Amino acid sequence: MSTTTYNVGDVIDGPTRPISLQRAGWYSIGLFSGATGVLHPIQKNIHTDHEYARTQGLSAAIADGMHSTNWLSALLGQTFGADYINNGELRTKYIKPTLLDIPLTPRLEVTARTEVAEGIRYKFDVWIEDGAATKLTVGDAAVTVTGS
Repeated sequence: MSTTTYNVGDVIDGPTRPISLQRAGWYSIGLFSGATGVLHPIQKNIHTDHEYARTQGLSAAIADGMHSTNWLSALLGQTFGADYINNGELRTKYIKPTLLDIPLTPRLEVTARTEVAEGIRYKFDVWIEDGAATKLTVGDAAVTVTGS
Protein backbone atom coordinates (compact mmCIF):
# COMPACT_ATOMS: atom_id res chain seq x y z
CA MET A 1 0.00 0.00 0.00
CA SER A 2 1.23 3.47 -0.79
CA THR A 3 1.49 5.69 2.27
CA THR A 4 1.85 8.80 0.13
CA THR A 5 -1.26 10.82 -0.67
CA TYR A 6 -1.48 12.22 -4.18
CA ASN A 7 -3.61 15.10 -5.42
CA VAL A 8 -5.03 15.97 -8.83
CA GLY A 9 -2.23 17.40 -10.97
CA ASP A 10 0.58 15.54 -9.19
CA VAL A 11 3.01 13.85 -11.58
CA ILE A 12 4.90 10.70 -10.65
CA ASP A 13 8.05 10.14 -12.71
CA GLY A 14 9.78 6.86 -13.31
CA PRO A 15 13.46 6.43 -14.09
CA THR A 16 14.78 7.85 -17.37
CA ARG A 17 16.61 5.18 -19.36
CA PRO A 18 16.97 3.89 -22.91
CA ILE A 19 15.81 0.62 -24.40
CA SER A 20 18.99 -0.86 -25.84
CA LEU A 21 19.21 -3.01 -28.97
CA GLN A 22 20.40 -5.87 -26.75
CA ARG A 23 17.35 -5.53 -24.44
CA ALA A 24 15.02 -5.37 -27.45
CA GLY A 25 16.55 -8.60 -28.72
CA TRP A 26 16.12 -10.36 -25.39
CA TYR A 27 12.53 -9.19 -25.22
CA SER A 28 11.84 -10.18 -28.81
CA ILE A 29 12.88 -13.80 -28.36
CA GLY A 30 12.47 -14.27 -24.61
CA LEU A 31 8.79 -15.23 -24.52
CA PHE A 32 9.17 -17.69 -27.39
CA SER A 33 12.25 -19.26 -25.81
CA GLY A 34 10.50 -19.39 -22.43
CA ALA A 35 7.40 -21.01 -23.90
CA THR A 36 9.33 -23.67 -25.80
CA GLY A 37 12.11 -24.24 -23.27
CA VAL A 38 14.66 -23.83 -26.05
CA LEU A 39 16.92 -20.79 -26.45
CA HIS A 40 16.18 -19.45 -29.93
CA PRO A 41 18.42 -17.02 -31.80
CA ILE A 42 17.31 -13.41 -32.09
CA GLN A 43 15.60 -12.94 -35.43
CA LYS A 44 15.97 -9.86 -37.60
CA ASN A 45 12.91 -7.66 -37.46
CA ILE A 46 12.00 -3.99 -36.92
CA HIS A 47 12.72 -4.37 -33.20
CA THR A 48 16.12 -6.04 -33.38
CA ASP A 49 17.92 -4.85 -36.51
CA HIS A 50 18.49 -1.22 -37.57
CA GLU A 51 19.16 -2.09 -41.22
CA TYR A 52 16.06 -4.26 -41.51
CA ALA A 53 13.96 -1.51 -39.86
CA ARG A 54 15.24 0.96 -42.48
CA THR A 55 14.09 -1.38 -45.27
CA GLN A 56 10.63 -1.17 -43.72
CA GLY A 57 10.54 2.65 -43.83
CA LEU A 58 11.70 3.37 -40.28
CA SER A 59 14.72 5.51 -39.41
CA ALA A 60 16.06 2.82 -37.04
CA ALA A 61 14.91 -0.16 -34.98
CA ILE A 62 11.99 0.56 -32.67
CA ALA A 63 11.03 -0.89 -29.31
CA ASP A 64 8.15 -3.30 -29.06
CA GLY A 65 5.17 -1.40 -27.63
CA MET A 66 5.02 -3.70 -24.63
CA HIS A 67 8.30 -2.22 -23.37
CA SER A 68 6.47 1.06 -22.77
CA THR A 69 3.45 -0.65 -21.26
CA ASN A 70 5.70 -2.69 -18.98
CA TRP A 71 7.61 0.40 -17.83
CA LEU A 72 4.35 2.15 -16.97
CA SER A 73 3.10 -0.95 -15.19
CA ALA A 74 6.37 -1.18 -13.25
CA LEU A 75 6.04 2.46 -12.16
CA LEU A 76 2.49 1.80 -10.95
CA GLY A 77 3.69 -1.32 -9.15
CA GLN A 78 6.64 0.44 -7.53
CA THR A 79 4.39 3.31 -6.43
CA PHE A 80 1.34 1.37 -5.25
CA GLY A 81 2.57 -2.19 -4.66
CA ALA A 82 -0.10 -4.81 -4.06
CA ASP A 83 -2.85 -2.21 -4.43
CA TYR A 84 -1.93 -1.90 -8.11
CA ILE A 85 -1.72 -5.66 -8.57
CA ASN A 86 -5.03 -6.30 -6.78
CA ASN A 87 -6.99 -3.13 -7.59
CA GLY A 88 -5.38 -1.52 -10.61
CA GLU A 89 -5.87 -1.20 -14.32
CA LEU A 90 -3.78 0.13 -17.20
CA ARG A 91 -4.56 0.85 -20.85
CA THR A 92 -1.99 2.10 -23.36
CA LYS A 93 -1.87 3.23 -26.96
CA TYR A 94 1.32 3.51 -29.03
CA ILE A 95 1.13 6.80 -30.92
CA LYS A 96 4.69 7.26 -32.22
CA PRO A 97 7.60 4.91 -32.87
CA THR A 98 9.88 4.46 -29.87
CA LEU A 99 13.43 4.42 -31.23
CA LEU A 100 16.02 2.37 -29.42
CA ASP A 101 18.86 3.92 -27.43
CA ILE A 102 17.11 7.22 -26.65
CA PRO A 103 16.27 8.26 -23.07
CA LEU A 104 12.66 7.51 -22.17
CA THR A 105 10.71 8.50 -19.06
CA PRO A 106 7.44 6.94 -17.84
CA ARG A 107 5.05 9.38 -16.17
CA LEU A 108 1.73 9.24 -14.31
CA GLU A 109 -0.43 12.33 -13.75
CA VAL A 110 -3.24 12.18 -11.22
CA THR A 111 -6.47 13.22 -12.93
CA ALA A 112 -8.91 12.21 -10.18
CA ARG A 113 -8.81 11.30 -6.49
CA THR A 114 -11.99 9.89 -5.01
CA GLU A 115 -12.80 8.57 -1.54
CA VAL A 116 -14.46 5.14 -1.92
CA ALA A 117 -15.56 2.55 0.62
CA GLU A 118 -12.33 0.56 0.12
CA GLY A 119 -9.99 3.58 0.41
CA ILE A 120 -8.87 6.10 -2.22
CA ARG A 121 -9.40 5.62 -5.96
CA TYR A 122 -6.83 7.38 -8.15
CA LYS A 123 -7.15 7.87 -11.89
CA PHE A 124 -4.18 8.81 -14.06
CA ASP A 125 -3.15 9.90 -17.50
CA VAL A 126 -0.02 7.88 -18.26
CA TRP A 127 2.66 8.27 -20.90
CA ILE A 128 6.19 7.53 -22.02
CA GLU A 129 8.11 10.50 -23.36
CA ASP A 130 11.48 11.01 -24.98
CA GLY A 131 14.09 13.62 -24.06
CA ALA A 132 12.25 16.31 -26.06
CA ALA A 133 9.06 15.64 -24.01
CA THR A 134 7.37 14.07 -27.04
CA LYS A 135 4.78 11.53 -25.96
CA LEU A 136 5.31 8.18 -27.65
CA THR A 137 2.90 6.01 -25.67
CA VAL A 138 -0.20 7.34 -23.90
CA GLY A 139 -3.00 5.86 -21.87
CA ASP A 140 -4.85 5.84 -18.60
CA ALA A 141 -4.70 3.93 -15.36
CA ALA A 142 -6.54 3.61 -12.08
CA VAL A 143 -5.63 2.23 -8.68
CA THR A 144 -7.69 1.86 -5.53
CA VAL A 145 -5.46 2.23 -2.48
CA THR A 146 -6.97 0.29 0.40
CA GLY A 147 -6.43 0.81 4.09
CA SER A 148 -5.02 -2.70 4.60
